[in-house]
Amino acid sequence: MRRTHSKAAAVAVIAALAVGLTACSTTSSASTSTSSKDYGTLTAGTLKIGTLSDAKPYAYTENGKLTGFEVDMATAIAKHMDLKPVFVQQEFSTLLPGVAAGSLDVAAASTSVTPERKKSVDFSNTYFIGYISVITPKGSSITKDYSSLKGKRLGLMQGTLEDQYAQDHFPGVEIVRYPDNNSAVAAMKSGSIDSVFLDYPNGQDFMDADSTVSMPINIELPEYPVAMSMHKDKPALKKGINKAIKEIIASGEWLEIEKKYYPDAPVPDQFQPTDK
Repeated sequence: MRRTHSKAAAVAVIAALAVGLTACSTTSSASTSTSSKDYGTLTAGTLKIGTLSDAKPYAYTENGKLTGFEVDMATAIAKHMDLKPVFVQQEFSTLLPGVAAGSLDVAAASTSVTPERKKSVDFSNTYFIGYISVITPKGSSITKDYSSLKGKRLGLMQGTLEDQYAQDHFPGVEIVRYPDNNSAVAAMKSGSIDSVFLDYPNGQDFMDADSTVSMPINIELPEYPVAMSMHKDKPALKKGINKAIKEIIASGEWLEIEKKYYPDAPVPDQFQPTDK
């Protein structure tokens, strides 16, 4: 009887050890799986994205729903990273400070990469290259020659690339800053400013909606590519976002998103799909 009990006890001990080892193995595997998805976001499993609400076609609200190129790209990036996108709509001038302060995981708002901005935040790989433009009332004396802007009142959105570009390249211009493009265009139509400096797609939208608006100046910006901004101390997040961007471009998903919002725009070679 004792031997029988001893054998039974031994079997029980071995079984318990086996279960324990299996549990350890499972826990280790789960830990590895979890850590592989640990991007250091503010809330596990989500990506808190700062963006705009009035910058068509990048990010804007239509029929109560947030949409746009940046919104679709950020949503696709989050999906590839197995994260839930959570959008926070803010004025552009507050986005990079929010990223730098750690109140946002990222900002997706057609943000151009500049040396000055890289001092405070980090950036993903680029996923867009665009133009900036000056729009005016038809009949304006402003022409494609930058010097025609001298002495004029130029409206723009505060804190944007256009803001810095105007300071660097338009001497003698009086810069008037607004919280958004709609406010700047309204000021131009009322006659309080002479022109508005903004991104090309927004300028085109204002022209399409109003035949009294013209666009004398267009500036290509390959040296200022658009990217997603993030905190400098987030290497895992940056790596995950860059991997997602690469996959989105390679699969042709980027092209689908781009053509949805820019049907007539040329596609640079670096954004052509490579998967067959």
